[in-house]
Amino acid sequence: MRDVVVIGAGLAGAAAALRLADAGRCVTVIEARGRLGGRTYSRAMGNTTDLVEFGGSWICDWHGRMKSHAARFGMALRPTLPVVERRWHDGDVLRRDRPVAADKLEAHLQGLQEVQADSLAMLGGSGRLQTGNPWAVMSFAEYMEAKGLPETVCREFIAWWTISGSGDITRVNVLDALHSASKCGGTMEAMFEELTHTIDGGVGTLVDRMIAASGAEVILGDAVVEVADRGDHATLHLSSGQIVLAGQVVLAVPVNAVGTIRFDPPLRPAQARLAREKHQGRAIKMLLQVQGVHPGVLVTGEAEGLRLMFAERALSDGSTLIIGFGLYDEVTDTSFAAMQRAVTRFFPEATLLAHDWHDWIRDPWSAGTWVSHGLGQGPLFAGPEWAAKGRLHFATSDIAPRESGWFEGAIIAGEAVADTILGINHT
Repeated sequence: MRDVVVIGAGLAGAAAALRLADAGRCVTVIEARGRLGGRTYSRAMGNTTDLVEFGGSWICDWHGRMKSHAARFGMALRPTLPVVERRWHDGDVLRRDRPVAADKLEAHLQGLQEVQADSLAMLGGSGRLQTGNPWAVMSFAEYMEAKGLPETVCREFIAWWTISGSGDITRVNVLDALHSASKCGGTMEAMFEELTHTIDGGVGTLVDRMIAASGAEVILGDAVVEVADRGDHATLHLSSGQIVLAGQVVLAVPVNAVGTIRFDPPLRPAQARLAREKHQGRAIKMLLQVQGVHPGVLVTGEAEGLRLMFAERALSDGSTLIIGFGLYDEVTDTSFAAMQRAVTRFFPEATLLAHDWHDWIRDPWSAGTWVSHGLGQGPLFAGPEWAAKGRLHFATSDIAPRESGWFEGAIIAGEAVADTILGINHT
């Protein structure tokens, strides 16, 4: 019988395995995919040898656990390039001087200020799930309508939403977007400034090193299909037919993949409901290798469904990597021709060399991107609902007590579960 089995080899699972191993526990990690990393996915782009992030990319200044792990495994932090040029596409023309025409500028700025005020009002509260907030019962779309925001502000707000949260604006709670902006002055422009660093060499590489350092037995390409708590142990049934016995089990898979596993006894009602409904994170992240664009250019607007593009850095062959974000259901054509049109709309001087992306929505082991709360789903993410249940422990960034949706939240969640197994109480 294994001591502790961790289901899921993403950042939360790696953090749990490492914390347990550091305390002398033996760990087995089981991953349905044929690779480690989960929703972190670092691999080469186009014809280059440069590792790029097909999953999450950035960390913030206050993400101390991520910084600590990067330092432990000798991985440098690469500062995010500052925005050296700002462009806006207002639906008609590409602007480089101001976001809108001169006669619309006053109304545009007033609308932005109203959003900023609502964002800053969330500071000091209980994160983005503030049931007492007057906007808590409104969708993103309903909020914009209730505020009477100009179309130009709505366009900008949605553009920033694609990078800070994502999801159908008629189904997601607006507090996610307002809370994201609250940490950096409440402005949509400043939201980008919180994305201060990436991990040089790839977050996927960091996960690899964390799991290797844990000394964990690793089983790849074999999905857990059932977890049964037998009282004195847990029994795991794998898709290969293998049966694994465990003293403790850490379920470190995204909320949206929980429904791929049967549980005996069943999950709590709130857990089962969230597994059925799924959180609403539905972003698309497009990686675009181009020539003719200098790094540091940031553009918002709409192009083939993509609403934000940032020329993130120069690649080793002298080309430039542009990262584009959109709402998944708005990007209906991901062909080279469509992406060339998108690039031309935002960067007329550019030539598209290659494009690539990972479909996290159709990936059965994620079934979504970073967490985004649907209307009425707030209580389903509450901490008590995801507390340990017998020999089963839950760890994912989606339900992290702090920094949920971020790499940092994944580490916090994984380490918290490990501490529970180890009997460490931080209260």
